[in-house]
Amino acid sequence: MIIAIWLLALVLVGMWSALAWGLYVLATVDIGTLGDLGPWMARVPFGDVLEAWFPQWQDIVRLLWDLLHVSLAWLGKALPALVWVLWGLGTGGVVLLAGLLTLLVALLQRKAPASPSAAVAP
Repeated sequence: MIIAIWLLALVLVGMWSALAWGLYVLATVDIGTLGDLGPWMARVPFGDVLEAWFPQWQDIVRLLWDLLHVSLAWLGKALPALVWVLWGLGTGGVVLLAGLLTLLVALLQRKAPASPSAAVAP
């Protein structure tokens, strides 16, 4: 059980780290150099399917693009540091939770009575 707890914690820390790395890369990219979204949206795979299911998808993408511009301009250079602080807090929380669960399992195993079949020797 303890191995399962720590394996799950390792997977969660790995996923959390990948998310933090992606946000860090996004935070360090100068969005002004990326240019217009028009050529990118023209090359979207299955654009006709998207258009059939979500007729306003291009307007939504443009709105989110503008929101991203404003958000990154507002946060400025503090965003990469903020991402790593949040990563550290999240990783610490996962490790702390795994440690507490390990302690709980160890305490419950110690209090569990031994099975009667273990006491009988062949």
